[in-house]
Amino acid sequence: MALFIPETPRRSNPYLDRIRVVQGSIVEQDVDAIVTVIPQTLEYRGAINQLIEEKAGEKMDAFLRDNIVQPRLGDVYAVPGFNLPCQHIMFSVVPVWRDEWDRSDQQLLNATRKAMELARTMSLTTIAFPPIGSGRRGFPKARVARLIVQGITDRLDQHFDEVRLVCQTSETQTLFEERLDKM
Repeated sequence: MALFIPETPRRSNPYLDRIRVVQGSIVEQDVDAIVTVIPQTLEYRGAINQLIEEKAGEKMDAFLRDNIVQPRLGDVYAVPGFNLPCQHIMFSVVPVWRDEWDRSDQQLLNATRKAMELARTMSLTTIAFPPIGSGRRGFPKARVARLIVQGITDRLDQHFDEVRLVCQTSETQTLFEERLDKM
């Protein structure tokens, strides 16, 4: 009987090696853009947005209020990085999530995909995502890892040098690393 050894399966996206999971703070990332979500009200809800607001400075708030009028769900806006080391901050507009029934996987998936598309359109090559949508009233972190990684890989191509997943805790970092390993 002949022994048959199949070829090693190919990755679903040949650019997966351009995704890095790091532990740190999103506001310390020296990349072309960092991504976050914001409700239609443009309120800085959640720890990530409050940290971005604090570190970017008062000019960011004035810029948002002066330049973003009647944001619609699904819109993505790129604003200057202000006092952050990144060149741009991308805000994906999502609804206010009050409870489990308000959250839709599709909303977070689309927010991630559209941020990647905008980055490509702007010729940005490095982009960083925190675990957006995983705050107090958000999605469970394992679900966020699945949705963000899927959204990134759906739009990841040769135009990107690096997509960084920035996690504040080792627990969250492990969830994202495990999700990438499954890819």
